[in-house]
Amino acid sequence: MQYPGAPAEPRAPVQAPAQPAPAAAPSPAPGASQLPARARRPWKAWWLELCSAAIIVVVVIICAGSFWTAPLLLGPLLAVPPALAGIGAATVRRPLGYGAVCLLAAVIVALTASGATHWLPVATIVAVICVTGVSVVGTAISAQKEQQIANVISVAEAAQRAVLRPLPTQLGPLELGVVYIAAAADAKVGGDLYDVTKTPHGIRLIIGDVRGKGLGAVEIAADVLGMYREVAHEVHTLGELARRLDAGLARRWGQHEEFVTALFAEIDPDGGRLSIYSCGHPPPLLISSGGVTVLEVPAPAPPLGLLTLGDGSGAARTLPFKPNDLLLFYTDGVTEARNGRRAFYPLDERLAALSAIGKASDSGLGLLDLLRKDLLRHAGAPLDDDAALLLVRAPAAWPGTPSAPAAR
Repeated sequence: MQYPGAPAEPRAPVQAPAQPAPAAAPSPAPGASQLPARARRPWKAWWLELCSAAIIVVVVIICAGSFWTAPLLLGPLLAVPPALAGIGAATVRRPLGYGAVCLLAAVIVALTASGATHWLPVATIVAVICVTGVSVVGTAISAQKEQQIANVISVAEAAQRAVLRPLPTQLGPLELGVVYIAAAADAKVGGDLYDVTKTPHGIRLIIGDVRGKGLGAVEIAADVLGMYREVAHEVHTLGELARRLDAGLARRWGQHEEFVTALFAEIDPDGGRLSIYSCGHPPPLLISSGGVTVLEVPAPAPPLGLLTLGDGSGAARTLPFKPNDLLLFYTDGVTEARNGRRAFYPLDERLAALSAIGKASDSGLGLLDLLRKDLLRHAGAPLDDDAALLLVRAPAAWPGTPSAPAAR
């Protein structure tokens, strides 16, 4: 996470393509496979066919011993199916079943063997028994580890629900959508934070990024969100809300010890007015009929935890939020995602290209899924930092705005 020390130069709006792309067919839910059912078969399911084929080949060659002078040399291959059956098996029954079949085949070969290589069938029986035992033990250990991993994932999911509560898809007149991608492997929550709440002063929103990663960052994010949920209903301005959170962070962690970049927003659900207050956080993006616009503030305040070190007089901005407009809030894990050539993800440019397709959906929030897929495609690998995307869509008409008189 980087703290921008000075505001960037104002950027001109990025225009969306003149000709909107044709509406795409409804895409499957995130994470769903688009392969045919036959191609989606788990890879481990093919071991059944491979093991059966190995047994058949061995038995056929041994039975046709009259055509080959040394058929017993293939007997040790009977130890292969139990070993393969244990790979990816959920229970020990699978390697035990294959071991029993192969052991039976080895015993039949031993009873019918003759000649100088009579010791080889006995060695085959011993090998089948040993390999089956090892496969069974390995499968049992693997199943235990998988259960432990499942327990850890369930705890992570509970932590996610406690820290980052699921947002409603509709809050007042606003539609909401969120995507969270944790950088830690198999993690469900990280150092990014967000929340939206309805207060007497309007619908308020926070999105932030804690310095650092890991469990320490999760703990700080939980503290900030807890304070925000208590204070957001009390204070009258976003600037005062930021100062209260800054003071609470200093009391909890020490003066200037930890910091969190944060962006606050307040939307008037009646008149369609948007107010933002930036504490060193990347600016939001407004998607409207005119294209994509970066909503910079005159001078961002320092991050929470360092707020007293700077001047926050230029950190606020108020502007209209028109019907059907979209607001995208994000963390720097999105814009700092690099591809194989170490190029950053061009969020505003890609958003302009994807917005026409996203707006083609009924809810307008299909853009969020397109953006998530495009980001992961750009990175081509797990992200180096946590990334959060929060999309807010204005209604077709604000409740407090008088409708135009019907034409006669």
